[in-house]
Amino acid sequence: MEYYILSLKWSKHQDEFCWWGPNNCGYTSNLKQAGLYTKEQIESDKNYYDNGETTKAIPASSIDKLITYKTIPTISQNAELLGLLDGDRNGG
Repeated sequence: MEYYILSLKWSKHQDEFCWWGPNNCGYTSNLKQAGLYTKEQIESDKNYYDNGETTKAIPASSIDKLITYKTIPTISQNAELLGLLDGDRNGG
């Protein structure tokens, strides 16, 4: 199982949660840039990775259920709205 490490310390009074970066380096609010940590890493030093005061290990499977993405489907109506279809491509 993999985990994200939530920085409780750096998430206080912020609009977004702050996560540890990969390899115990840096912080980010973007989960695509956050590090993933193994159960073994967390269990090797719970006071560092999951102490409940400044850090909290959150299962990646739980986070995946909460993530929302803004996407635009590539249907012809959207392509037309974006100005990507011209008369030749649109069959007209």
